[in-house]
Amino acid sequence: MNSYKKLFALFVFAFMLYGLAGCEKEKRGPVEVTAEKGKDVVKAVVGSEGGSIGFGVGGARLSIPAKLLQEDVTITIKRVEPSLDLPGKDVVGKAYRIYPRLTFAPGAARVYIPVDRVLPGLPNDINLKMYIYDRLESEGPEGPTFVHKWQVHQTIKYAGYSPDQKHLMFDLYETISDKSTKPPFGLLQVAYNIK
Repeated sequence: MNSYKKLFALFVFAFMLYGLAGCEKEKRGPVEVTAEKGKDVVKAVVGSEGGSIGFGVGGARLSIPAKLLQEDVTITIKRVEPSLDLPGKDVVGKAYRIYPRLTFAPGAARVYIPVDRVLPGLPNDINLKMYIYDRLESEGPEGPTFVHKWQVHQTIKYAGYSPDQKHLMFDLYETISDKSTKPPFGLLQVAYNIK
């Protein structure tokens, strides 16, 4: 009878270990998602493991470091034709929307934008910036007024060229687009001063 008790206790212990192992969250590695060829939208669920989402070899991509996100988020990137309309500026590559609305602080995600032309000078000399189509508030005699226009994105900072010199890198601290906004609102576009 004593051996049956020992066998039963061993069975219960093994069952509990199996149950605990099954309850432990499965560890994943960084997410790596690339848009299907010819598609202008790509989405991926990215969590605390981080990852990369983008548009194939030589295309734009968003890289999110591990531990920047605290929970799983479905991130969507959509590319569209350039639509920046600012006198004295020229654009680099396509325009992009990244949603949902996210704040990455204290860290930053990194956006890689393909260089599709020879730039007419060094980035600082030509005032290379990331622009966003957003609502601008100003104070008038009758109170605040709102205008939608292209402006320099204050929370995206130029970070240099990629090691292969094929992409411009920008550190992204927040996105402003969400699924309900319609272009051009929320579009990101790289542009520089025409010399």
